[in-house]
Amino acid sequence: MARRSSSRGVKLHWNYSVEEAARATGNCKGTVRRWLKDGLPAITDQKPLLILGGDLIDFLNAKRGRKQKCRLHECFCFSCREPRAPAFGEVELFMLSSSSGNLRALCEQCTTVMHKRISVSKITALEARANVTIRQGFEDIGDSRKPCLNDHLPKEAKSHA
Repeated sequence: MARRSSSRGVKLHWNYSVEEAARATGNCKGTVRRWLKDGLPAITDQKPLLILGGDLIDFLNAKRGRKQKCRLHECFCFSCREPRAPAFGEVELFMLSSSSGNLRALCEQCTTVMHKRISVSKITALEARANVTIRQGFEDIGDSRKPCLNDHLPKEAKSHA
């Protein structure tokens, strides 16, 4: 899985070598060299080459992109990497407590299962935009009356020694 680069450790008015930039962002030296090939500005007149802190912060912020917000009837699809409406306008709601629940829906583009936490106070507004089916929430294992005994596993033969 891709690792997110943080600009928190980068100081605005400092100059960084490749090794220092890697340490400040929490990445490898090879990653910083790849950023240089992808357009990270650097001072290359001298050895070692220097990366300005402000340029590094701007590069990482531009690379990160904008934060995407989901509207009430949308869920974030991890396959499409953007907020999507549910397929056929159908949503399942699993109540977790008296104040919140989990939505489950299929992406309208790729049919991946999407999830979203929602407050009970927003359910009536959601019902105006999508068909909501309220399902019984899952029981915790500790709350179940009949715990699973795993009787389907083969039993060892008893030795009478």
